[in-house]
Amino acid sequence: MGNRNSPWLVLAVLAGCVGVRRDAPPPSGSASPSSTSAGSPGTSRARLVPIEAHDLLVTSGAVESEGAGRFSNRSPTLRAWLGRSPRTAAELDFVYRGPTTRDAPLASGELRRQIGLELRARDTCNVVYVMWHIAPSPGIVVSVKSNPGQSRHAECRDRGYSSLQPITSDPAPLVQPGEPHVLAADIRGRRLHVSIDGRESWVGELPVAAFEFDGPVGVRSDNAEFSATLRAEELVQR
Repeated sequence: MGNRNSPWLVLAVLAGCVGVRRDAPPPSGSASPSSTSAGSPGTSRARLVPIEAHDLLVTSGAVESEGAGRFSNRSPTLRAWLGRSPRTAAELDFVYRGPTTRDAPLASGELRRQIGLELRARDTCNVVYVMWHIAPSPGIVVSVKSNPGQSRHAECRDRGYSSLQPITSDPAPLVQPGEPHVLAADIRGRRLHVSIDGRESWVGELPVAAFEFDGPVGVRSDNAEFSATLRAEELVQR
């Protein structure tokens, strides 16, 4: 005689095979993201692999290959994405060389020197930024730029930014010319974890708006020359 409960067993097995993205926000009413953060048992971090300069899609400025996965930037404005596939984690190992020979103020008119990572970058109007400000006000600043229905800079310009407040944070060291630093960012569930030189320094929860778009990781800099290696989450073919 067959097992009358077998249909339920089949459903249970199928349910267990459904995959969930590491950066997917928990469903409404589920447990707090803190229960699935990287520091919790059973949660693995993304494996990062070095990226060659020719793999970057540069939309503003230019990068020069230095070989072995390293590149340099001398442009006052750099915007570069890694393909089009979404990734949850990236790391920028860089040496700041100093200010660029000419300056390019931001759309707001502010002259800022900074370098950082872009996450979930659907386009220039919808991005999560993890920026290390060098001058005039040094420190780590995390923000979400959200402009639903817009995709071009001419449409959104400097609108749609919201700065995020951390749950925990430590002061970032000053960035001095010639000194190496590592800036890493990793989205786990709803939380963003930022590390500086191998030490977790900023943890905060991303707003719902950050999950209304998705896209690749990338590099951004303004008015700063640097040499760097970008490492990003390895994409696994399924």
